[in-house]
Amino acid sequence: MKKTTKQQQQALEYFSTHTEEWRSKAVGLDAKVNVIKQRNGYVLEVAGELPLPRSFLDVGCGTGELVCQMAKQGVDATGVDYAPEMIELSAKKARDEGLQNAEFVCSSIFDFEMQSGSYDLISANGFIEYVSVQEMNAFFDLVAQALSPNGSFVVGSRNRLFNLVTMNDYTLQEIDAGAIELLAREAVQWTNAKNMLQVVKSECAPFQAHDTEHAKTGIEVTTRFQYTPFQLISLLQDRGFHAVEVYPVHIHGVTPSFVEMNLEVHTSISNLLQTHARHNTQLLAHASTFMLHVKRGE
Repeated sequence: MKKTTKQQQQALEYFSTHTEEWRSKAVGLDAKVNVIKQRNGYVLEVAGELPLPRSFLDVGCGTGELVCQMAKQGVDATGVDYAPEMIELSAKKARDEGLQNAEFVCSSIFDFEMQSGSYDLISANGFIEYVSVQEMNAFFDLVAQALSPNGSFVVGSRNRLFNLVTMNDYTLQEIDAGAIELLAREAVQWTNAKNMLQVVKSECAPFQAHDTEHAKTGIEVTTRFQYTPFQLISLLQDRGFHAVEVYPVHIHGVTPSFVEMNLEVHTSISNLLQTHARHNTQLLAHASTFMLHVKRGE
C-alpha cells in the first residue's frame, strides 16, 4: 500500500465526513450548479456514443451514482473509492436497487488489482487533483494497461486555464509563477479552435509546484492540483492515447467574486452556457473544470 500523503489524508477525512452531503449533490438536491451531475452526465453520454461497453470502472466513485446508472444499462460496473463511508453508501444503493452487476471496492486505486485489457470504459472524476504528478503518471500507466484496445478513458480535472479569468489569488499565483503567458497562449488556441482537429499543440505551462497551497475551493483540502488540457493530453499521448473531446464543465460568465454575491444569476448563466458545451472549446477558458475523453489505440 502506498504511503498516504498529507493531501490524501485531508481528502479522506473530508469525504469520510461529508458523505451524505456528497450524495445530495450527486442526485441533484443541491440548488447550485451541479458539477457532479454534469461530470457524470458526460460520462454517460460518452458511453452512449460507444459500442455498448461490457465493463466499466469508476475511480473515486463517491456515492456510486454513476456506477449504478451504468449497471442499469446492462454494463458490468465497478466503483473504487478510498473512503469506507462512500463505499458503504454506494453498496447499499446497489442492493436497494437490485443491481447485481454493480460492485464497489474500498481501496486505493494503486492497490486495486486490474487485469490487462479488462475494461472498455474507465472514468475518474475529481480524482487526479488529490494525487501528485508522479502518482497521476502512475495512474495513467494503470489505465493504459487496464483498458481494452480502443477503450475509452474519461478523466475530469480542475481547469488551470480558468485562473486567467478569475481575477483573484489564483491569477496572482500564476503571475508569480511566471506561467501566465503560456497559459494564455493555450487558452487562445482552444478559444479559436472550431473543433479538436484544429487545435495545434503548443508548449505547455510547467506543472504546479508539489507544495502548492490553494485558497478557498469549497472542499477542505489545502492542495487540489489544476491542469490544462494540453498538459493531460501530452501525458496520455505518450501512453498511446488520442484525444477525442475536451468538455468544459461549470462554465462561468462572471468572476467568482460576483458569483459569491449573485449566486442565482451565476446559476442561470452557467446552466445556459452548459447546454452549448459539447464539442465547443470556445467556452473552455471560462470553465472551472473540464473532462477529457481519450481513446486507447488498438
